[in-house]
This record gives sequence, structure tokens and C-alpha cells, in this order.
Amino acid sequence: MKKSLTIYLFILIFMISINADSQWKYPPTLKSDSIEVYFGDTIRDTYQWLEDLKDPVVEKWFKDEALYTEEVLTRIPNKQTLVDEMSELDKIKKIKYGSVTERNGVYYFIKRLPGQEIGKLFYRVGKDGQDVLLFDVEKYQEGKTFTLSSWIVSDNGNMIMLGITESGKEIPFIKIMDAETKNIYPLQIDNAYSFGWLKDSDNTFMYLKLQGGDVHEMESKMNSEVYIHKLGDEVSNDRLVLSKEHDPSLNIKPEEYPYIAWYDNSNYMIAGKSSVDNNQEYYYAPYSQLFDEKIDWKLLCTKEDEIQSFVAHKDKIYFLTTKNASNFKVTETDLKNPDASNANTIFVGNDKKIESIKSTKDYLIIEQIYNGIETYITKMNFDEGITKAVDLPLKGNTGVTPLSSFNNDCIVWNSNWTTPSNFYSLNIENDNFEKGPFYVEYEISGIDNIVSEEIEIPSHDGVMVPLSIIYDKTKFKKDGSNICFIEGYGAYGISSSPYFNTYMFPLLQRGMVYAVAHVRGGSEKGEEWYRAGQKKTKPNTWKDFIACAQYLVDNNYTAKERLAGSGTSAGGIMIGRAMTERPDLFKVAIPKVGSLNMIRGEFSPNGPVNIPEFGTVEIEEEYFALKEMDAYEHLVKGEKYPATLITTGYNDPRVISWIPGKFAARLQEYNASDNPILLDVDYSTGHFGGETMTEYFKNIADIYAFIMWQCGDPEFQPAN
Repeated sequence: MKKSLTIYLFILIFMISINADSQWKYPPTLKSDSIEVYFGDTIRDTYQWLEDLKDPVVEKWFKDEALYTEEVLTRIPNKQTLVDEMSELDKIKKIKYGSVTERNGVYYFIKRLPGQEIGKLFYRVGKDGQDVLLFDVEKYQEGKTFTLSSWIVSDNGNMIMLGITESGKEIPFIKIMDAETKNIYPLQIDNAYSFGWLKDSDNTFMYLKLQGGDVHEMESKMNSEVYIHKLGDEVSNDRLVLSKEHDPSLNIKPEEYPYIAWYDNSNYMIAGKSSVDNNQEYYYAPYSQLFDEKIDWKLLCTKEDEIQSFVAHKDKIYFLTTKNASNFKVTETDLKNPDASNANTIFVGNDKKIESIKSTKDYLIIEQIYNGIETYITKMNFDEGITKAVDLPLKGNTGVTPLSSFNNDCIVWNSNWTTPSNFYSLNIENDNFEKGPFYVEYEISGIDNIVSEEIEIPSHDGVMVPLSIIYDKTKFKKDGSNICFIEGYGAYGISSSPYFNTYMFPLLQRGMVYAVAHVRGGSEKGEEWYRAGQKKTKPNTWKDFIACAQYLVDNNYTAKERLAGSGTSAGGIMIGRAMTERPDLFKVAIPKVGSLNMIRGEFSPNGPVNIPEFGTVEIEEEYFALKEMDAYEHLVKGEKYPATLITTGYNDPRVISWIPGKFAARLQEYNASDNPILLDVDYSTGHFGGETMTEYFKNIADIYAFIMWQCGDPEFQPAN
């Protein structure tokens, strides 16, 4: 049977999910028996009613859970001490810069000073000019929290497109600002992502329009459309240039996001269909056709070409592909007569995975990473076609970002587990490297004591998994007495690359060991590493995590009663199945905005677009793979589970709140241990935050204090 048979038995009963002797008095929870049958397999889901987030009863349940969790967490002593210490660390770096770009010698960037809640948009004329405030998103509208999620400067530097989001909802609205006068136009385009100003234009831009802005509505992300807007025109008159209905020959699926990309130095534009599938299908057309009544899109490559990204320059296009190259290769073809399948190979990843390709005015930049830890940079002059290594005096995780398509200047970001992040300047043409105008001098007392170990350990099947271990060498004892916090991710081919977590520093100074498991499903070891943790092979992801956690226990970095594990978003699959498969191994589990109910995932607003990554219940093999990775379905009544703090942002457009909510409800009912099971609902955030720094410090202090409390640190034990 390909399609599910659904039977709803509306038998509502009140249930309090506690044992009679339990100290945890969770809010009462309704149960409604729902039965679904997939390929002869019966799924009983007593908490499926929680999926209706607009039901007042459901809304009240979430609020009751949030209040109960807040009541419990408030009793943990010294939680505010962590907030105060993080706030003081935040003040050590006198200026925080981000998202730097340049137009005609003018730099535009985000800047946040100590004590400020949200970064603001500034500009600076020349490297040594004064910083001038352009846009203060905090003052955009009183009484609400907004974030500047994106901003794009026109080629001439005269106009700025602002993407503004409210309370972490992630779906922005577009406003336009005059860069010279700072005047913000009345125009507002809701539920839209900006693609950019058209070439050499100060009045015309392209954007992606969603069907709606309600993150809880399935239709909000379906059948999105690409439009062109000219300042002064009514939005209702905007020109539709790409959509499922407008361009049926492109076979755009309802859940895919169509887009058009172009380069200032190229004569062509590329159309794509965005989803979580890394292998893309691209179409091309001359940029000169953009305003034709109908663009004559021609097929450039199919998914079988395994092309994941591209850079266009003049009449050439450069592909990043995994075809016959697990660590990727860069190929080249001519857009006047392209042949993606037989494109010329110009660079092969070999033992280092190619992470990305980018371009400046004259150069292609190739970023590689080894084991997800160490970055290597190569450049190629477009005219010469010769690749050459760029030797930077930096270690760890490095990202090179072109400042503009009109010169060869780049901003370089660098960090690793033991070194705080900073920005440097690089001219990719002459390899001139310097600290530059966005480098900030600062010192953190005690940071010299932080060390890291990079090792590989055998997983369940003998495959060697990279494991990073970070700790304060003056506090560390290899006798099992340390509290340890291990994280991982393992999805979408995303590597867990090194960075210095400033706000974990107070815990490292208290003797905590921090570990990162580079599990399969990421791409630390290339495309094969990614595909070995996807769909049917997904169990490798949590089994790798379990192996890394077991290694830390067996080798006396910690002990089971002092071990906390965590995963975020798609990493919720990893921690959810690790804690259900090995509940004895962890004292604490922290699924953060986690994917915990995979069978039901595609019935959430962000679910259909994720089918290429995880699978669908419509295909038998993929259904059983989804069931295997579904932590909610693997909870067993009467099992003794770790202390669990489950988090969700109520405005989350990626992992809708009913997914963590259902997991919390069933875990509270089934758990037989004395460990607390808490659902932390944040009504001010979405998936990636959107909160103020004060709210951010509180949120992570809640998690860290919960870990320290449950793992037995005397400083965090409540009196009662």
C-alpha cells in the first residue's frame, strides 16, 4: 500500500504524564487515539492532536509547558551568574563586525557594540573613515523585536534593499533605503526574499514572493514566484519572471523555490529550483533576455550531473560537482555551447573536500577543508586558467568572501576551537594579507589554557569518525570526573567546522569537557561521508555519535552520569535516536529545535522541501527509513530516559513546534526515571534565533545550567 490509511478515534481523556511517586508534576495532557497504516505497518499516535497549533487547547498546553519549565529552571542557582559572565565576555571585544561588503571604496557592514542587543547597519568611506549609522533595526518599530536578516547594496552604492524579520520568523519583508539620505521608502513587500538589484541599477530589483507569512500554514511555502519590481510602480504590477505556472517546461515542484542568479561579469543568467537536494538542475539564458516577454530557458545540467553550485564569468561557467569525485572537483564549460556532462576538469579535491567556489573580478576562489577542521585556499586567474595555492598565516576554519565583483579584495574570517574569530583583509590578486580595518584586538583571560584534541575513533562498523575534544588543561582530569557536553549534526552534507564558542568559555573554566562528533551525514570526509548518513543509511549518524560518546566514557574524559549530548534541528534525529537507543549512556539530552518525529515531518510546512534529504512516507523503503530515524516512535513506555530539555521557538518555520512538543508529551508519559523532562517554548524566536542578546544569554544559560545541575555540579544544585 503506497498511501496511508488514516483512522481517527476521537476518544479524549485527560492524562497526567507522571508516575505516582514522581516529583515532576507536568501539566495535564489530552490523548486522542489516531491510527495510520503505511505498507501494512500500524502507527498509533496519541498526541497527533497537538499538530493543530491554532487550536486554543493546544495553545494553552504549550503555554502551560513553557510556564512549568520556566518554574523549574528558575530554581537552579547561579544561572544568572552564567548570564552575567557571558555578558562580561561579550564586552571584551569592543566591536563586533559582520557581513562586510564594498562598493566604490565605501564599506557596508553590521556592527554591534558592547551592551547593544542587536547589530546595526553602518557604512564607512575608505578603510580609515568614520563609521556612520545607516539603519538601526532596534528602532524600526517600538514594542516589537526585529532583525535585519539581509541587505543588498546596488552596484552604484546608491540604494540598499533591507530584509527585515520579526521575532525570528525568518520570513522577511522588503524595504528600500536611499543610502545617501537614509530615507526609507513607503514601499513594503511582505513575505519576500530579495535576490538583488539588477545590473547597474538603482531602481529595479528581483525577489522571491511566498504565498504567505504564517509559519504554521502548509501553503505559505508552496508555489513561490520570482518577480521584478521597479521603484515607483505598484507591487501589484510587478513582473512575474519565474514560477511553476509561468514556466511549466522547468518542471518546478510546488515545494521548490525558483530563483534566478546572475554575475556582474557574466553575459548569462541561471535559473534554478532550490530544495535541500544538493544536486541541482540548472537552466540558462542570455541576461539580455531578462525583460523579454518570455525568457528562452535552456537546460544546462540535470541532477545526474551531480552539480551543487556554480560561478559564471563572461561566457564561461564553473561547476562544483561530485561526479566521479567524492571530495568534489571544479569543471568548466562555455555557455555559448555548454556541455555539463563533458566539462573540462580544472581542479580536483583529492584528499581535501572542496567546500565552495567563489569569484572576484578576475579570480576563481576554491575553498577546501580537511576532515572538517583545516581550511585550504586555492585561486585561479580566469584569463590564465592556472590554479595556485594561497598561503595564509591562519589555522583552523577560514572563510574567504569577495567584497565586490568589481575588484579582487576579500574579507577573511578565521576561527578554531581555541582561538576567537576575527576578520582579516586579503587581495587575492597579489596575496597581500593584513589584519585590515575590521580586525579587532582583544584578549580573554585564561584562553591560553584552552586546548583541543583531534582524534578519530572506530564506530559501530569500524569506520573511523573524527572527534574534536576541547577543555581547559588546568582543570582537566582524565579520571572520569569531568562533566562533558558532546554535540553533533550530521545532515545535508554540512560539516561541523571549528569555531570558538565564546559563551561556553565559563563552562570550560569550570572544568567541562566540550566535544564535537563529526558524524556521517555531514561532509567532513566528502560526498561519500554525507551519503553514508542519509535515508536508509541514516542510522550511521546516531551510531557514530554513540560511539564518540562511549569513547569519552571509556577513556575517562567523563562518566555516564556526567555526560550530556545535544543536537540541533536535523541534529535532533541524531540526539533523539541516540538517547532512545542508548538511554543508559547519557545523563542529559538536549534536542534543540529538533527533528524528532520524522514520519510526520513532511506534513509540516517545511516538510515537503526536505523529502530529498530524508525521504517520504509514500515510498515503502523510505517510509521504513523515516520510521527508523523517528525518535518519537522509538520511545518505550517504562524506559529510564536521561534528563531532557527539549527546546522550540514558537515562530520556527523549519521545525514546527508541534514536532518537539509531541516528543515532550510522550517522553513525559513514558519515562520511568526520576529525571526531569522539560519543554522550553520560546515565543520570541524562530529556528535561528531573532532574539536580543539578553534573551540569547538567558536561553543558553538555561541549557548550560540544566546540564550542570543534572550532571551534579555543586554550584548549580537547588536547595530543594
